[in-house]
Amino acid sequence: LRLISVSAFGLFLRTCSPTSAFTHTGALSLRSARGYGSFPVRTLAGTTPAHTATGTLTTNRRAASTSASTNDPTSAASGKGEDLGALRVPELKDRLRDLGLKVGGRKAELVERLQSHHLTAPSTEATTTIAMPPSKRKSGASEADEADAAKRAASDTKPKPKKTKKAAADHQRQTERTPIAKLWDGGAATKESGSYTLKVCSWNVAGLRAILRNTPEALPDLVTKHGIDVLCLQETKLQEVHVDDPKLKIGGHLLVEQGYEAHYSCSTTKKGYSGTAVFVKKRSADGDDKGGKKQASLSAFFGGGGGTKKGKSCANATADDGGSDRDMNNIGKVDAKNLIPDVSFGIGKSKHDGEGRSISLDFPQFTLTNLYVPNSGQKLDRLQYRTEEWDKDLLEYMQGKESERNCPVIWLGDLNVAYKAADTWNEGAKHLAKSAGTTQQERASFEQQLEAGYADAFRELHGKEALGHYSYWSQRAGNREPNKGLRLDYFICSKDMLQDAKESKVVVRDSYMIPDQKGSDHCPVVLEVEIKC
Repeated sequence: LRLISVSAFGLFLRTCSPTSAFTHTGALSLRSARGYGSFPVRTLAGTTPAHTATGTLTTNRRAASTSASTNDPTSAASGKGEDLGALRVPELKDRLRDLGLKVGGRKAELVERLQSHHLTAPSTEATTTIAMPPSKRKSGASEADEADAAKRAASDTKPKPKKTKKAAADHQRQTERTPIAKLWDGGAATKESGSYTLKVCSWNVAGLRAILRNTPEALPDLVTKHGIDVLCLQETKLQEVHVDDPKLKIGGHLLVEQGYEAHYSCSTTKKGYSGTAVFVKKRSADGDDKGGKKQASLSAFFGGGGGTKKGKSCANATADDGGSDRDMNNIGKVDAKNLIPDVSFGIGKSKHDGEGRSISLDFPQFTLTNLYVPNSGQKLDRLQYRTEEWDKDLLEYMQGKESERNCPVIWLGDLNVAYKAADTWNEGAKHLAKSAGTTQQERASFEQQLEAGYADAFRELHGKEALGHYSYWSQRAGNREPNKGLRLDYFICSKDMLQDAKESKVVVRDSYMIPDQKGSDHCPVVLEVEIKC
């Protein structure tokens, strides 16, 4: 009865939990195909299975009878060193169940089955080992599979070689600004020959309202410090209402105290876009600086202001280009009429002139045209318009001026092209071929203009050796401090203006940048023109 009740209880436990088995001695041991980590399991007989050093759990099967050795856990189940024939059928079946063998058949078949298992068993120790947590070990995985998984895990922990970036194509890196000589002394020329040196300054201000708000003294200081006769601004981004707004103090206010009269050309096709302005030192026919031709009023796309106050003295200004000691009122023997221009707007094509990109000053002996050439756009969507329409129409306009007036011409401003390798800090960089201002089409179009009988004044005067002299730097990239720039601002003049012939009335003498002038992503550029008496 005791054996029957024990067997029944063991069967009950096996039915309730597939992970446990009850031996004929009543000792409970954990058996599982899935590992659950390292944890103690107390058997019904009061024993605790041993843990291995690797976190595996091993359970021993207790001997089937008091005569079997407890040090050989396998002998109790397999019958090693024991007369299996002396056991009863229920005891034989319990052993077969513990070994996972078939329990059906007669007693002799049961004994034979146990004996054959003992002969074929690979080990004398029956253990259940939990090798890894359930998330990493699949049910029924073989030792070979586990070994492969271990190898893969080990290989994953090995440091992978870092991917090295492909070396970028080498390109020019010209950031050093080479020194250039000051080529002309206008004050000395006035004393020696009675000529007057007209200083023309061009500056893309990238929004006139912004520069007046952030650095209100920038323009007054610029014209005073450097003794500027004509100041040409581009990208003013003004509308007519801005020029007339008394709160902004632009029209009728800006540079009036310094003795300049202003002329504005505003975009009508797009608000707050493009725009140019010109400030001319006021002169009168009798030789003083109180007169001048005032722009009467703003039209649909331009406006102006003026005044009659005498300009401030330059005595307190400091500069290294002759501006500090330059007496702008002393025009030598030059007739003051030669310093008073007629003003016109546009280049004679309605498809261009609505953007307020040009103002021309017709001095008696030459024409000066302030330009803001269209940018081809970030996606080059205006490239064809710029090279096939604007550039060609501009050249036609300047040639017409030169022919009609029978005098040389100068066009200046932000021409939105970096013509040669010396005009870029990184010539050879791959992106330049697809960037506005450095495309092959823009450079070729600019070259066609020069080949029509005109010259780049700065490069003609200072040559290819003048490196690092740029007029634009990307603010977004922080390129101004390291001088990673482009030369986009030019003075283009008739070639005969560079020849100092006896019959020449106006001669281009010098050109340079003012790179320390802040307030915009461009810096001012200057041209000095000698007006002979």
